[in-house]
Amino acid sequence: MINKEHRAILLALGLLVLIGPAMSQDAEQLKQEIMADDEPSLDGTAFGPKACSGEPIWMLLAACDAVSTNLSRIETALIDASIALSKTGIDGPGAREVLSKLTAADSSVIDCITIDTDGIVREVEPESFEGVKGQSLKEQDQVNDTLASRLYSGFHFIKAVEGLYAIDSEMPVFDQNGSFIGTVSFMFNHSQFLGRVLAPFQPGGNSKIWVSKADDATILYETDPSQILLNKSSAMYQDYPELLGLFDRMSMERTGFGTYRFLDQSHGETIKKGCYWTTIPDEGTQLFKSSSTQFAKESPVSDPQQCIYLLRPLAPNISCHLSERQNPLS
Repeated sequence: MINKEHRAILLALGLLVLIGPAMSQDAEQLKQEIMADDEPSLDGTAFGPKACSGEPIWMLLAACDAVSTNLSRIETALIDASIALSKTGIDGPGAREVLSKLTAADSSVIDCITIDTDGIVREVEPESFEGVKGQSLKEQDQVNDTLASRLYSGFHFIKAVEGLYAIDSEMPVFDQNGSFIGTVSFMFNHSQFLGRVLAPFQPGGNSKIWVSKADDATILYETDPSQILLNKSSAMYQDYPELLGLFDRMSMERTGFGTYRFLDQSHGETIKKGCYWTTIPDEGTQLFKSSSTQFAKESPVSDPQQCIYLLRPLAPNISCHLSERQNPLS
């Protein structure tokens, strides 16, 4: 199933807040608590937290809840599958029935498999991926780490042997005597998942939410599909040094704001944009070392807008502890 492992990832969620000349009294205190200082203007057009209404912030909370809810559903389905497999074992018709049920956890699913303690794929659903059965995944870091630690692996961005980039999660399986017998995994299409979940919260117009990895700026989700899976080494970005500099800052700074020039949505002209970003830091386990996902927003200077972020770290162990916190923008 896995050909190349691209490190565990964490997700952060961002949403747009329109900058306007007025702000309600009810929103003033909240603005003071979570807004950052203004970023220097670009050609005289100011970007940064001037003023905003409270409604977009609640939209942000709703968007964060939506992503968390959908990820939690996958985690819960994996736990349920692990418990069921403790009774059926990871081989045979019973195991396939459990995997078939697991594929219904999210419509973005690619496949679900069981792996034994030697790293061998034992069962797979749907049947269209039967070809991966019997393959050894022992040398893959993600699988090997889960087998060695016997802990939930979190979510990983991977390259699958089917030729797809995807997000995968491994859950340990124990038999009814408490003996470790392998793992069960859920692999899903990252762009389908994020696109569906974030669609109700996309502001439209010239502003948008997009998702990238922090380390190399690989685009996991974009409303411009031509940019998905591009990274800071891609040819499209090389003529835009401000954007490359922003990518570098994103890899080193947890939160921030920057302005840059890049193509508009139609790729017809170069426009000026502003972007706030934030990342979820290492949670103290190697599963999450140097890995995060960034949600950002961009808008042309001619229609200045901003975004703020609420973080939702993914659970580093089988307890699936989920939390939300507001980090100050730096």
